Parts: sequence; C-alpha cells; structure tokens
Amino acid sequence: MVVYSPHKVILFGEHAVVYGYPALSATVDLFAKINLVPSRTGLQFTPFVQRTLSYLGLTNVYVKVETNVPSGSGLGTSSMIISGIIMCERDYSREKLANEAFNIEYETQGLGSPIDTTTIAAGGFVLTNGKEGVPLWKIEKNGISWSFSSIPTRNIEMVIVYSGSKGSTREQVAKVRKFYERGGFAKDIMKRIGNITEEGVKAVAKGDIEKVGELMNENHSELKVFGISTDKIEKIVRIGREYGYGAKLTGAGGGGAVVIIPKDKERLVKKLKEMNVIVFDTSTTSAGIFKRSE
Repeated sequence: MVVYSPHKVILFGEHAVVYGYPALSATVDLFAKINLVPSRTGLQFTPFVQRTLSYLGLTNVYVKVETNVPSGSGLGTSSMIISGIIMCERDYSREKLANEAFNIEYETQGLGSPIDTTTIAAGGFVLTNGKEGVPLWKIEKNGISWSFSSIPTRNIEMVIVYSGSKGSTREQVAKVRKFYERGGFAKDIMKRIGNITEEGVKAVAKGDIEKVGELMNENHSELKVFGISTDKIEKIVRIGREYGYGAKLTGAGGGGAVVIIPKDKERLVKKLKEMNVIVFDTSTTSAGIFKRSE
C-alpha cells in the first residue's frame, strides 16, 4: 500500500494557539507519496522517522518519501511523514492517527501541538480551540487540551512560497515565549491574533477572499513584532500584497514559507520567480491523508 499525505498551512493563529487562542489551518493540494521498502540495514537518519519505526516495531525497512516540498518549510513535513508511516502499517481511525502521530512528534521534539497531525488526518479547514464548525475531536497532553472542528467551505486558491531557509519551531516558540513572559504587551498581541483568527474563520466560511487576505495581512503584522520574520520573508510578503489579496508567513517563522492569496497570479508568480525562490501554485483541499494499492 502507498500512502498519500498532504502538506498543510496555518492561515491564522500560529504562536497564539500555544496560549489557548484559536488557529485555522488547512490541507493543501501538495501530497507526498510515502511507502515502506525492504532494506538490509533499515538505516534512517531522521530522528522522527527512527522513533516512528521503533513505535511500530519495524526493522529492516526504509521509508521512501516522494515530495517536491523542502523540509523545514513550515508546511508540516514531519507530521506528514510520521502519519504516513503509521498509516502504511496500521488502519487507525483518523482521530487515533492524529493522536498517535502527535505523541511521536512530541516525544521527538519535546514540544508542539497536535494541529499539524489533526489537519493532515482530517483534511480541509480545521479550527483549533474555536467555537465554529463541526466538532472533530479533542487531544490532551501534559494538562493541555486542544479541541478541533471542521469548517465546511469551498477551497481557496493560493500561492505558497518557500523562502529558501529552514525555520526551527523550537527556537521560534522559545523566542516568542520570552516576549510573552515579560508582560502585558505580548499578551495583548496574542489576544489580537485570537480576534483576527475568529474573524478569519467567518470570512473563510463565507468565501470572502478579500477579507481573508486583509486579515492575513493583519495577522502577519502582529507576528512580526516577535521578530520571527526574516528579510527574505518580508520581500515575499510585499510582493504578495502587491499582486494578491493578502500574504503572511505560515508556521513558526524564522524562515520557512509564505502563503499568498493571489489576485493577479500571473504577475505574482513571475515576480516571485525573479527572487529565485520555490513557488507552489496550489489550493486548499478537502482531502486528508489516504492510502491505496498501486
């Protein structure tokens, strides 16, 4: 069996979700093809792959991943691969898959949230810690609880741009935490991001692309205060705002990717390619992870 596992973006609420505010994520039509092939050594050099194989009790296999999306891009690569390996071997429910994949990722990194694994398992638009949508499931870890729901709506066309440098989730989360623990200013920013996310969910549900873009711009401006953007990301965002409805970093920051809602896609893509960055012309998708025989 071969597993097709989608990448994901966070449209609103990264970092703020760590402190209990809502976040909106979605799977995108960029799938990795994952399967397990026999190997005499079974050597895997990525810690989260090693831990996943150990969890499944697998030896002498090699995890083959076919994707054109770079790791460290902020598009959920580790969650996508962990989920894919598990699904190659187990027929879990989507809820259990999201939970088990998150446990492996958490044990490997020592931090994180189940947003990525839940989004990849459920597919479509997924709201974390919100009040809207169709309830999915809850996940708890170390006294923290996350609730998830699905937001039914039509897909959104988008351009995703890899900035060329990897972002470290651990480093960026720690950086933001220092700001947050200093006092009220950072807490006010998190509250504003939470409010932006709530508005964004309603705009997405209505299919109001202009409003979605406007709110993405606001969300990015708030995130910039924490110093998690880069010069390259800011150049990409400026182009995205000129030829699109909105643009923002997606994920932890410090590198990684930018998501843009295009208005003049032809000129947007042309300008971006002049920067020598990796550009994905894609859209959200209602599909989550799946497997089939080939």
